[in-house]
Amino acid sequence: MATAPNTWSRTRARLTATHVKAAQKLLAGGRIEGRGHEWADELERGLVLRVGKTGGAWYLKTEQRTVRLGDMDLPVAAAREAAQRSRVDLRDGRVPSRANLRVWQEAHRRGMSPADALDAAFPETVSEQSQEERRRDGPWEWADLVDLYLAKVLPGFVPRWATQFEKHLRRAVTDDLARKLAADVDQADLLRVRDAVAADRTPSAAADTMEAVRAALDWAKRDQPILSGLARIPYPWWRDGLHVDWSSTPREHTPTVSELVRTLIIAERHRSLGGTAKETSDGMLAALWAVVFTGQRAGALTGTKKATVRSWPERPGWQIWTWTAAEMKGPKSAKSKKAARPHAVPIPPQALAVLARFKTDPESPYLFPSRVAGKAVYPTGLTQLFGRLQGDPKGGRSGKMTERPGADLFAAHDIRPWTPHDVRRTLPTFLDLEKLAGAGSAILAHKAAARTGADAERELAASITLKHYIHSQRLDLKAEGMSLWVAAVLEAYEAERARLGS
Repeated sequence: MATAPNTWSRTRARLTATHVKAAQKLLAGGRIEGRGHEWADELERGLVLRVGKTGGAWYLKTEQRTVRLGDMDLPVAAAREAAQRSRVDLRDGRVPSRANLRVWQEAHRRGMSPADALDAAFPETVSEQSQEERRRDGPWEWADLVDLYLAKVLPGFVPRWATQFEKHLRRAVTDDLARKLAADVDQADLLRVRDAVAADRTPSAAADTMEAVRAALDWAKRDQPILSGLARIPYPWWRDGLHVDWSSTPREHTPTVSELVRTLIIAERHRSLGGTAKETSDGMLAALWAVVFTGQRAGALTGTKKATVRSWPERPGWQIWTWTAAEMKGPKSAKSKKAARPHAVPIPPQALAVLARFKTDPESPYLFPSRVAGKAVYPTGLTQLFGRLQGDPKGGRSGKMTERPGADLFAAHDIRPWTPHDVRRTLPTFLDLEKLAGAGSAILAHKAAARTGADAERELAASITLKHYIHSQRLDLKAEGMSLWVAAVLEAYEAERARLGS
Protein backbone atom coordinates (compact mmCIF):
# COMPACT_ATOMS: atom_id res chain seq x y z
CA MET A 1 0.00 0.00 0.00
CA ALA A 2 1.38 3.40 -0.97
CA THR A 3 2.49 5.83 1.74
CA ALA A 4 0.26 8.88 2.31
CA PRO A 5 1.76 12.04 0.73
CA ASN A 6 2.37 13.90 4.02
CA THR A 7 3.53 11.07 6.28
CA TRP A 8 6.78 9.27 7.04
CA SER A 9 6.98 5.50 6.71
CA ARG A 10 9.07 3.77 9.37
CA THR A 11 11.06 0.56 9.79
CA ARG A 12 12.77 -0.75 12.95
CA ALA A 13 15.91 -2.86 12.53
CA ARG A 14 19.41 -3.43 13.82
CA LEU A 15 20.93 -1.03 11.32
CA THR A 16 23.93 -1.97 9.21
CA ALA A 17 25.71 -0.61 6.17
CA THR A 18 23.21 -2.56 4.06
CA HIS A 19 20.35 -0.36 5.27
CA VAL A 20 22.35 2.76 4.46
CA LYS A 21 23.07 1.52 0.94
CA ALA A 22 19.38 0.67 0.47
CA ALA A 23 18.45 4.18 1.55
CA GLN A 24 20.96 5.69 -0.86
CA LYS A 25 19.53 3.63 -3.75
CA LEU A 26 15.98 4.73 -2.96
CA LEU A 27 17.11 8.34 -2.95
CA ALA A 28 19.17 8.02 -6.14
CA GLY A 29 16.32 6.28 -7.95
CA GLY A 30 13.74 8.84 -6.89
CA ARG A 31 11.65 6.14 -5.23
CA ILE A 32 10.90 7.92 -1.95
CA GLU A 33 7.17 7.76 -1.18
CA GLY A 34 5.21 10.17 1.00
CA ARG A 35 7.45 12.56 2.90
CA GLY A 36 10.13 9.91 3.21
CA HIS A 37 11.26 6.89 5.21
CA GLU A 38 12.88 6.44 8.61
CA TRP A 39 15.00 3.49 9.77
CA ALA A 40 15.04 3.30 13.59
CA ASP A 41 18.02 1.49 15.09
CA GLU A 42 17.16 -1.31 17.53
CA LEU A 43 20.65 -1.28 19.00
CA GLU A 44 21.02 2.44 19.83
CA ARG A 45 17.82 3.86 21.33
CA GLY A 46 16.64 6.99 19.55
CA LEU A 47 19.03 6.70 16.59
CA VAL A 48 17.20 7.23 13.30
CA LEU A 49 18.29 7.34 9.66
CA ARG A 50 15.83 9.64 7.94
CA VAL A 51 15.68 9.90 4.13
CA GLY A 52 13.46 12.39 2.33
CA LYS A 53 13.12 13.38 -1.28
CA THR A 54 16.14 15.72 -1.18
CA GLY A 55 18.57 13.87 1.06
CA GLY A 56 19.15 11.89 4.21
CA ALA A 57 20.70 12.34 7.63
CA TRP A 58 21.23 10.66 10.99
CA TYR A 59 19.25 11.95 13.98
CA LEU A 60 19.05 11.27 17.71
CA LYS A 61 15.43 11.64 18.88
CA THR A 62 14.84 12.01 22.63
CA GLU A 63 12.03 13.35 24.78
CA GLN A 64 14.05 16.52 25.30
CA ARG A 65 14.96 17.36 21.71
CA THR A 66 16.00 16.01 18.30
CA VAL A 67 19.70 16.34 17.40
CA ARG A 68 21.04 16.15 13.85
CA LEU A 69 24.16 13.96 14.02
CA GLY A 70 25.36 14.10 10.42
CA ASP A 71 24.67 13.26 6.81
CA MET A 72 23.65 9.73 5.82
CA ASP A 73 27.18 8.86 4.57
CA LEU A 74 28.32 8.76 8.21
CA PRO A 75 29.05 5.07 9.00
CA VAL A 76 26.54 3.30 11.26
CA ALA A 77 29.12 2.76 14.03
CA ALA A 78 30.08 6.45 13.91
CA ALA A 79 26.41 7.48 14.04
CA ARG A 80 25.95 5.34 17.16
CA GLU A 81 29.02 6.93 18.79
CA ALA A 82 27.70 10.42 18.00
CA ALA A 83 24.29 9.47 19.40
CA GLN A 84 25.83 8.20 22.65
CA ARG A 85 27.91 11.33 23.17
CA SER A 86 24.95 13.58 22.35
CA ARG A 87 22.76 11.70 24.85
CA VAL A 88 25.37 12.27 27.58
CA ASP A 89 25.41 15.99 26.78
CA LEU A 90 21.62 16.18 27.01
CA ARG A 91 21.57 14.26 30.26
CA ASP A 92 24.09 16.71 31.76
CA GLY A 93 22.07 19.71 30.62
CA ARG A 94 24.22 20.60 27.60
CA VAL A 95 23.20 21.07 23.99
CA PRO A 96 25.36 18.79 21.80
CA SER A 97 27.96 20.87 19.94
CA ARG A 98 27.12 21.23 16.27
CA ALA A 99 30.76 22.09 15.58
CA ASN A 100 31.97 18.82 17.16
CA LEU A 101 29.46 16.79 15.14
CA ARG A 102 30.57 18.47 11.91
CA VAL A 103 34.20 17.62 12.67
CA TRP A 104 33.17 14.02 13.43
CA GLN A 105 31.46 13.77 10.03
CA GLU A 106 34.38 15.30 8.15
CA ALA A 107 36.93 13.06 9.90
CA HIS A 108 35.13 9.96 8.62
CA ARG A 109 34.79 11.38 5.12
CA ARG A 110 38.57 11.79 5.05
CA GLY A 111 39.10 8.22 6.20
CA MET A 112 40.70 9.04 9.53
CA SER A 113 41.03 6.22 12.04
CA PRO A 114 38.36 5.99 14.76
CA ALA A 115 40.88 7.10 17.40
CA ASP A 116 42.03 10.14 15.39
CA ALA A 117 38.43 11.05 14.58
CA LEU A 118 37.56 10.97 18.29
CA ASP A 119 40.53 13.16 19.15
CA ALA A 120 39.58 15.65 16.46
CA ALA A 121 35.85 15.86 17.17
CA PHE A 122 35.63 15.19 20.91
CA PRO A 123 38.94 16.26 22.47
CA GLU A 124 39.36 15.91 26.20
CA THR A 125 40.40 19.57 26.41
CA VAL A 126 38.59 21.97 24.13
CA SER A 127 38.91 25.72 23.66
CA GLU A 128 36.66 27.83 25.85
CA GLN A 129 33.31 28.71 24.32
CA SER A 130 32.68 32.29 23.40
CA GLN A 131 29.84 34.00 25.22
CA GLU A 132 27.74 33.83 22.06
CA GLU A 133 28.37 30.09 21.65
CA ARG A 134 27.71 29.37 25.32
CA ARG A 135 24.42 31.24 25.34
CA ARG A 136 23.36 29.60 22.08
CA ASP A 137 24.45 26.04 22.83
CA GLY A 138 24.73 25.92 26.63
CA PRO A 139 25.48 25.18 29.32
CA TRP A 140 24.87 28.66 30.74
CA GLU A 141 26.92 30.26 33.42
CA TRP A 142 25.11 32.12 36.21
CA ALA A 143 25.76 35.53 34.59
CA ASP A 144 24.34 34.18 31.30
CA LEU A 145 21.13 33.09 32.99
CA VAL A 146 20.68 36.47 34.66
CA ASP A 147 21.43 38.46 31.48
CA LEU A 148 19.12 36.37 29.30
CA TYR A 149 16.29 36.42 31.83
CA LEU A 150 16.49 40.20 32.16
CA ALA A 151 16.48 40.56 28.38
CA LYS A 152 13.32 38.45 28.33
CA VAL A 153 11.30 40.17 31.07
CA LEU A 154 12.40 43.80 31.31
CA PRO A 155 10.60 44.96 28.12
CA GLY A 156 7.32 44.03 29.83
CA PHE A 157 7.98 46.22 32.87
CA VAL A 158 7.34 49.93 33.20
CA PRO A 159 10.71 51.73 33.07
CA ARG A 160 10.99 52.64 36.74
CA TRP A 161 10.21 49.09 37.88
CA ALA A 162 12.50 47.61 35.24
CA THR A 163 15.39 49.60 36.70
CA GLN A 164 14.60 48.47 40.24
CA PHE A 165 14.11 44.81 39.29
CA GLU A 166 17.37 44.68 37.36
CA LYS A 167 19.20 46.18 40.32
CA HIS A 168 17.71 43.58 42.67
CA LEU A 169 18.69 40.62 40.47
CA ARG A 170 22.18 41.82 39.54
CA ARG A 171 23.11 41.91 43.23
CA ALA A 172 23.21 38.11 42.94
CA VAL A 173 25.87 38.17 40.19
CA THR A 174 28.87 38.30 42.48
CA ASP A 175 32.45 37.85 41.30
CA ASP A 176 32.61 34.28 42.59
CA LEU A 177 29.27 33.27 41.04
CA ALA A 178 29.29 35.01 37.66
CA ARG A 179 31.33 32.32 35.84
CA LYS A 180 29.93 29.35 37.76
CA LEU A 181 27.65 27.03 35.78
CA ALA A 182 24.05 27.94 36.53
CA ALA A 183 23.26 24.30 37.31
CA ASP A 184 26.07 24.26 39.91
CA VAL A 185 24.84 27.34 41.79
CA ASP A 186 23.38 25.91 44.97
CA GLN A 187 21.49 26.96 48.06
CA ALA A 188 24.65 27.79 50.02
CA ASP A 189 25.82 30.16 47.26
CA LEU A 190 22.58 32.13 47.19
CA LEU A 191 22.16 32.21 50.95
CA ARG A 192 25.58 33.88 51.11
CA VAL A 193 24.25 36.45 48.63
CA ARG A 194 21.14 36.91 50.77
CA ASP A 195 23.14 37.49 53.94
CA ALA A 196 25.58 39.86 52.25
CA VAL A 197 22.78 42.00 50.81
CA ALA A 198 20.98 42.09 54.17
CA ALA A 199 24.18 43.16 55.92
CA ASP A 200 25.26 45.75 53.32
CA ARG A 201 21.80 47.13 52.67
CA THR A 202 18.59 46.00 54.40
CA PRO A 203 16.57 42.82 54.94
CA SER A 204 13.96 44.19 52.53
CA ALA A 205 16.65 44.54 49.84
CA ALA A 206 17.67 40.93 50.48
CA ALA A 207 14.04 39.87 50.11
CA ASP A 208 13.77 41.72 46.79
CA THR A 209 16.94 40.05 45.52
CA MET A 210 15.82 36.55 46.52
CA GLU A 211 12.42 37.12 44.90
CA ALA A 212 14.13 38.10 41.64
CA VAL A 213 16.50 35.10 41.86
CA ARG A 214 13.58 32.70 42.30
CA ALA A 215 11.83 34.21 39.28
CA ALA A 216 14.97 33.86 37.12
CA LEU A 217 15.52 30.22 38.12
CA ASP A 218 11.85 29.37 37.58
CA TRP A 219 12.04 30.80 34.07
CA ALA A 220 15.23 28.90 33.22
CA LYS A 221 13.88 25.62 34.61
CA ARG A 222 10.57 26.02 32.79
CA ASP A 223 11.56 27.58 29.45
CA GLN A 224 15.23 26.65 28.89
CA PRO A 225 16.03 23.56 30.99
CA ILE A 226 18.60 22.17 28.52
CA LEU A 227 20.53 25.34 27.75
CA SER A 228 20.55 26.43 31.39
CA GLY A 229 21.58 22.98 32.59
CA LEU A 230 18.69 22.85 35.07
CA ALA A 231 17.16 19.79 33.39
CA ARG A 232 19.31 17.58 35.61
CA ILE A 233 17.95 19.23 38.78
CA PRO A 234 14.77 17.25 39.58
CA TYR A 235 13.33 19.57 42.23
CA PRO A 236 13.38 23.39 42.17
CA TRP A 237 14.94 23.77 45.62
CA TRP A 238 15.05 27.57 45.35
CA ARG A 239 11.29 27.93 45.74
CA ASP A 240 11.39 27.20 49.46
CA GLY A 241 15.14 27.28 50.08
CA LEU A 242 15.84 31.03 49.90
CA HIS A 243 13.73 32.36 52.75
CA VAL A 244 14.28 35.88 54.08
CA ASP A 245 13.05 36.59 57.60
CA TRP A 246 11.38 39.85 56.69
CA SER A 247 7.93 41.09 55.76
CA SER A 248 6.72 44.54 54.81
CA THR A 249 4.68 46.50 57.31
CA PRO A 250 1.78 48.35 55.68
CA ARG A 251 1.90 52.09 56.26
CA GLU A 252 -1.13 53.50 57.99
CA HIS A 253 -0.01 57.12 58.31
CA THR A 254 -2.55 59.68 57.14
CA PRO A 255 -1.09 63.20 57.21
CA THR A 256 -3.47 65.99 58.09
CA VAL A 257 -4.30 68.72 55.61
CA SER A 258 -2.34 71.13 57.82
CA GLU A 259 0.74 68.89 57.65
CA LEU A 260 0.47 68.73 53.87
CA VAL A 261 0.29 72.48 53.42
CA ARG A 262 3.04 73.18 55.97
CA THR A 263 5.23 70.90 53.88
CA LEU A 264 4.39 72.97 50.79
CA ILE A 265 5.26 76.16 52.67
CA ILE A 266 8.66 75.00 53.94
CA ALA A 267 9.52 73.51 50.53
CA GLU A 268 8.86 76.91 48.95
CA ARG A 269 10.76 78.83 51.64
CA HIS A 270 13.79 76.53 51.83
CA ARG A 271 14.66 75.83 48.21
CA SER A 272 18.41 75.65 48.87
CA LEU A 273 19.64 73.40 51.68
CA GLY A 274 22.92 71.87 52.73
CA GLY A 275 25.55 74.35 51.62
CA THR A 276 24.76 74.06 47.93
CA ALA A 277 23.63 76.65 45.43
CA LYS A 278 21.43 74.08 43.70
CA GLU A 279 17.82 74.98 44.44
CA THR A 280 14.67 72.91 44.27
CA SER A 281 13.39 73.48 40.74
CA ASP A 282 10.05 75.04 39.88
CA GLY A 283 9.09 71.79 38.16
CA MET A 284 9.66 69.83 41.39
CA LEU A 285 7.66 72.29 43.50
CA ALA A 286 4.81 72.23 40.97
CA ALA A 287 4.86 68.43 41.09
CA LEU A 288 4.66 68.49 44.91
CA TRP A 289 1.63 70.77 44.72
CA ALA A 290 0.06 68.47 42.12
CA VAL A 291 0.56 65.45 44.39
CA VAL A 292 -1.28 67.24 47.20
CA PHE A 293 -4.03 68.47 44.88
CA THR A 294 -4.72 65.15 43.14
CA GLY A 295 -3.45 62.26 45.29
CA GLN A 296 -2.20 60.52 42.15
CA ARG A 297 0.68 58.06 42.19
CA ALA A 298 3.90 60.00 41.80
CA GLY A 299 5.17 57.81 38.95
CA ALA A 300 2.28 58.55 36.62
CA LEU A 301 1.76 62.12 37.81
CA THR A 302 5.32 63.39 37.37
CA GLY A 303 5.38 62.02 33.83
CA THR A 304 2.15 63.76 32.77
CA LYS A 305 2.46 65.00 29.17
CA LYS A 306 1.04 68.31 28.02
CA ALA A 307 -0.35 66.54 24.96
CA THR A 308 -2.67 64.50 27.20
CA VAL A 309 -4.13 67.55 28.96
CA ARG A 310 -7.54 68.64 27.67
CA SER A 311 -9.77 71.60 28.31
CA TRP A 312 -13.31 70.97 29.56
CA PRO A 313 -15.71 73.15 27.56
CA GLU A 314 -18.64 72.41 29.89
CA ARG A 315 -16.59 73.79 32.79
CA PRO A 316 -14.66 76.89 31.64
CA GLY A 317 -11.21 77.19 33.17
CA TRP A 318 -10.99 73.51 34.09
CA GLN A 319 -8.53 71.02 32.65
CA ILE A 320 -8.72 67.24 32.39
CA TRP A 321 -5.44 65.44 32.97
CA THR A 322 -5.38 62.00 31.40
CA TRP A 323 -3.14 58.95 31.52
CA THR A 324 -3.15 55.84 29.36
CA ALA A 325 -3.36 52.35 30.81
CA ALA A 326 0.39 51.91 30.20
CA GLU A 327 1.16 55.16 32.07
CA MET A 328 -1.01 54.07 34.99
CA LYS A 329 0.93 50.83 35.48
CA GLY A 330 2.91 50.63 38.70
CA PRO A 331 5.51 48.03 39.75
CA LYS A 332 2.89 45.57 40.97
CA SER A 333 0.72 45.76 37.87
CA ALA A 334 3.81 45.47 35.68
CA LYS A 335 4.55 42.06 37.20
CA SER A 336 0.96 40.87 37.36
CA LYS A 337 -1.51 40.03 34.64
CA LYS A 338 -4.15 42.39 36.01
CA ALA A 339 -4.69 45.09 33.42
CA ALA A 340 -4.33 48.76 34.34
CA ARG A 341 -7.01 51.17 33.13
CA PRO A 342 -6.88 54.64 31.54
CA HIS A 343 -7.53 57.39 34.07
CA ALA A 344 -8.50 61.05 34.10
CA VAL A 345 -8.74 63.70 36.80
CA PRO A 346 -10.43 67.11 36.40
CA ILE A 347 -8.36 70.03 37.72
CA PRO A 348 -10.23 73.15 38.93
CA PRO A 349 -9.08 76.67 37.98
CA GLN A 350 -7.90 77.45 41.52
CA ALA A 351 -5.37 74.61 41.38
CA LEU A 352 -4.22 75.60 37.90
CA ALA A 353 -3.64 79.17 39.12
CA VAL A 354 -1.29 77.89 41.83
CA LEU A 355 0.65 75.72 39.39
CA ALA A 356 0.98 78.66 36.98
CA ARG A 357 3.09 80.48 39.60
CA PHE A 358 5.99 78.16 38.84
CA LYS A 359 8.07 79.14 35.84
CA THR A 360 8.75 75.90 34.03
CA ASP A 361 10.13 75.33 30.55
CA PRO A 362 7.31 76.21 28.10
CA GLU A 363 8.96 74.07 25.40
CA SER A 364 8.99 70.90 27.51
CA PRO A 365 6.51 68.16 26.53
CA TYR A 366 5.88 67.54 30.25
CA LEU A 367 3.74 69.40 32.79
CA PHE A 368 6.51 69.02 35.37
CA PRO A 369 9.82 69.36 33.51
CA SER A 370 13.17 68.77 35.15
CA ARG A 371 16.29 70.83 34.63
CA VAL A 372 17.33 68.35 31.94
CA ALA A 373 15.83 69.38 28.61
CA GLY A 374 13.14 67.01 27.37
CA LYS A 375 12.87 65.17 30.72
CA ALA A 376 10.26 65.20 33.47
CA VAL A 377 11.01 65.29 37.18
CA TYR A 378 11.27 61.83 38.74
CA PRO A 379 9.31 60.45 41.72
CA THR A 380 12.64 59.86 43.47
CA GLY A 381 13.19 63.61 43.29
CA LEU A 382 10.23 64.11 45.63
CA THR A 383 11.65 61.54 48.02
CA GLN A 384 15.02 63.32 47.97
CA LEU A 385 13.30 66.68 48.56
CA PHE A 386 11.58 65.28 51.64
CA GLY A 387 14.93 63.92 52.83
CA ARG A 388 16.54 67.36 52.52
CA LEU A 389 13.70 68.99 54.41
CA GLN A 390 14.08 66.41 57.19
CA GLY A 391 17.80 67.13 57.54
CA ASP A 392 19.20 64.00 55.91
CA PRO A 393 22.92 64.63 55.28
CA LYS A 394 24.02 65.06 51.68
CA GLY A 395 26.50 62.50 50.35
CA GLY A 396 29.62 63.88 48.73
CA ARG A 397 32.82 62.66 47.13
CA SER A 398 35.26 60.36 48.90
CA GLY A 399 32.62 59.38 51.43
CA LYS A 400 32.24 62.93 52.80
CA MET A 401 28.85 64.04 54.08
CA THR A 402 27.42 67.57 54.05
CA GLU A 403 25.19 68.33 57.01
CA ARG A 404 21.98 70.31 56.49
CA PRO A 405 22.22 73.58 58.45
CA GLY A 406 18.43 73.77 58.80
CA ALA A 407 18.23 70.46 60.68
CA ASP A 408 14.87 68.68 60.54
CA LEU A 409 12.36 71.20 59.18
CA PHE A 410 9.56 68.65 59.41
CA ALA A 411 10.06 68.26 63.15
CA ALA A 412 10.54 72.02 63.60
CA HIS A 413 7.13 72.63 62.00
CA ASP A 414 5.30 69.77 63.71
CA ILE A 415 5.03 67.67 60.54
CA ARG A 416 5.08 63.91 60.97
CA PRO A 417 7.13 62.22 58.22
CA TRP A 418 4.98 61.33 55.21
CA THR A 419 5.44 60.22 51.62
CA PRO A 420 3.64 61.31 48.45
CA HIS A 421 1.67 58.05 48.51
CA ASP A 422 0.17 58.97 51.91
CA VAL A 423 -1.96 61.67 50.26
CA ARG A 424 -3.97 58.76 48.85
CA ARG A 425 -5.30 58.21 52.37
CA THR A 426 -5.81 61.85 53.35
CA LEU A 427 -7.83 62.86 50.28
CA PRO A 428 -10.44 60.05 50.42
CA THR A 429 -10.71 60.37 54.22
CA PHE A 430 -11.57 64.06 53.81
CA LEU A 431 -14.11 63.38 51.04
CA ASP A 432 -15.69 60.55 53.00
CA LEU A 433 -16.43 63.02 55.82
CA GLU A 434 -18.02 65.26 53.17
CA LYS A 435 -20.30 62.38 52.06
CA LEU A 436 -18.36 62.01 48.81
CA ALA A 437 -16.55 58.73 49.30
CA GLY A 438 -17.48 57.73 45.76
CA ALA A 439 -15.72 60.81 44.42
CA GLY A 440 -12.60 59.99 46.41
CA SER A 441 -12.50 56.46 45.04
CA ALA A 442 -13.01 57.73 41.50
CA ILE A 443 -10.25 60.36 41.80
CA LEU A 444 -7.80 57.71 42.97
CA ALA A 445 -8.86 55.20 40.27
CA HIS A 446 -10.26 52.84 42.89
CA LYS A 447 -13.44 50.89 42.45
CA ALA A 448 -16.37 52.92 43.69
CA ALA A 449 -17.30 52.16 47.28
CA ALA A 450 -20.74 50.75 47.90
CA ARG A 451 -23.13 53.51 48.99
CA THR A 452 -26.66 53.50 50.31
CA GLY A 453 -29.51 55.96 50.70
CA ALA A 454 -29.51 59.47 49.25
CA ASP A 455 -25.76 59.43 48.50
CA ALA A 456 -26.13 56.37 46.31
CA GLU A 457 -29.10 57.91 44.44
CA ARG A 458 -27.21 61.14 43.79
CA GLU A 459 -24.06 59.39 42.54
CA LEU A 460 -26.08 56.97 40.42
CA ALA A 461 -28.03 59.81 38.80
CA ALA A 462 -24.81 61.61 37.98
CA SER A 463 -23.33 58.58 36.28
CA ILE A 464 -26.48 57.92 34.22
CA THR A 465 -26.48 61.38 32.64
CA LEU A 466 -22.80 61.38 31.58
CA LYS A 467 -21.82 60.45 28.05
CA HIS A 468 -18.95 58.52 26.47
CA TYR A 469 -15.55 59.36 27.95
CA ILE A 470 -16.91 61.69 30.58
CA HIS A 471 -19.39 59.02 31.58
CA SER A 472 -16.82 56.22 31.79
CA GLN A 473 -14.46 58.38 33.84
CA ARG A 474 -17.19 59.81 36.10
CA LEU A 475 -15.69 63.26 35.63
CA ASP A 476 -18.58 65.23 37.08
CA LEU A 477 -18.44 63.19 40.25
CA LYS A 478 -14.67 63.62 40.41
CA ALA A 479 -15.03 67.37 39.82
CA GLU A 480 -17.36 67.68 42.80
CA GLY A 481 -14.78 66.01 45.01
CA MET A 482 -11.85 67.96 43.53
CA SER A 483 -13.61 71.29 44.11
CA LEU A 484 -14.07 70.57 47.79
CA TRP A 485 -10.59 69.13 48.29
CA VAL A 486 -8.67 71.86 46.44
CA ALA A 487 -10.63 74.55 48.28
CA ALA A 488 -9.78 72.90 51.62
CA VAL A 489 -6.08 72.69 50.71
CA LEU A 490 -5.90 76.34 49.67
CA GLU A 491 -7.82 77.52 52.74
CA ALA A 492 -5.46 75.57 55.02
CA TYR A 493 -2.44 76.88 53.07
CA GLU A 494 -3.43 80.52 53.60
CA ALA A 495 -4.20 79.89 57.26
CA GLU A 496 -0.82 78.25 57.88
CA ARG A 497 1.04 80.94 55.95
CA ALA A 498 -0.56 83.60 58.12
CA ARG A 499 0.23 81.66 61.29
CA LEU A 500 3.87 81.09 60.30
CA GLY A 501 4.30 84.58 58.91
CA SER A 502 4.64 85.37 55.21
